[in-house]
Amino acid sequence: MPIQFINKARYFRIGQSAPKNSCFKGTVTPQSIFGGAGSYFDYTERYAGKEADSLMDYTGRYGYTVSSEGNLDTREKIEAFKEKGIEALSKDGAICYEFVLSMKDYDTASNYNIVNQEQFSSVIKTIMPSYLKSIGLDPGNVSWWEDFHPENRTSTIPHPHVHILFFENEPSGSFDRTYGKLPKKSLDDFKRMFANQLLKREYSGRYSELFRDINVSRRNILDKTKHTDLSKVKSVKDLYAVLPSSGRLQINSVNMIPYREAVLNVVDSLLKSKECKDEWNNYLTALDRYESEINAKAGGNVSSRKETEIVKIKEQIANTVLSGRKGYEKENSYEKILENRNHREIEGDKGRVYKDTDIVRSRLSGRNSSLPVKRMINGLLAQRQREIENEIEQYLNQGKDYSMSL
Repeated sequence: MPIQFINKARYFRIGQSAPKNSCFKGTVTPQSIFGGAGSYFDYTERYAGKEADSLMDYTGRYGYTVSSEGNLDTREKIEAFKEKGIEALSKDGAICYEFVLSMKDYDTASNYNIVNQEQFSSVIKTIMPSYLKSIGLDPGNVSWWEDFHPENRTSTIPHPHVHILFFENEPSGSFDRTYGKLPKKSLDDFKRMFANQLLKREYSGRYSELFRDINVSRRNILDKTKHTDLSKVKSVKDLYAVLPSSGRLQINSVNMIPYREAVLNVVDSLLKSKECKDEWNNYLTALDRYESEINAKAGGNVSSRKETEIVKIKEQIANTVLSGRKGYEKENSYEKILENRNHREIEGDKGRVYKDTDIVRSRLSGRNSSLPVKRMINGLLAQRQREIENEIEQYLNQGKDYSMSL
């Protein structure tokens, strides 16, 4: 059953009219948010029976306010926070954002052990740093405050809820393209994180089980790809042939930008291979179970955990593939071929029989550099490559019992 909570979002753009669905009316100014008669800070922060002189007074009317600066449990701390807020919102492009999270009723809230300011604020303090990072804001440049209300002024049924408001100390213009409005994904992220914390509070055992399954499956697939003989996978060898001979071989390095898509395609092929597909499917199943629980609790498709985790693990496997290039080159170097005592013979032009070592020595010494000899060598190497590819296909088709004759 979905967690029955309401998530409202709005933003106050300085110099513009207040949102229609807010309790504040008129033009938004730094003073209307934080200071003087009628400001929104006083509206959220005021104690029971106190008149609403600001938005913050309103949200804090039932007890102490929790903020990025700690608990605002004295008048001195409150005034210091207000002064900081007025200064920040006096800058060009300043915006103040608000979320309102409301539980359906106290019975629902009690299921998650979240019925008062201490419990609500514990969840919000856990969420805020990660949430701000997820939407592209620097937590160190953001101030926020949270207040708990035990009732809803527009309903006869008590709805325990919290107001969370935040603003940048130095406006970055991150959401200027949408005129300050947060994209839907940003709202879903907050809802997902909140639902995630409630799931933890409801039954920590089940939550731990879900993560344990994910971590075990993740370790298994990474171990499987790490111990797969990449030298026998054609797509990997083709990739090694085109990678640059110098520069950093890491999937997110500048050096790999032109090759990123090709590397990830190789990773996809590896995960679909007979050796890896079962472990990969187990990992996807574990992610599906977790995402299903979160979406069920939130009452919608708000979780993007699966997508994020898949990107991360594919990049990790990609780095494993790239790191194998050095070892592959060493095993398939000209010197390695020369050391091999069981060389294969290949029939060349005019009935002449060549060995692998003949080709290698020609390339190493630089002798016989005439064009006909080069063509002959290239032709023999192409023939050898086709034989290798045919051996690999037979190996993949017949399984591990097949003995390669390379």
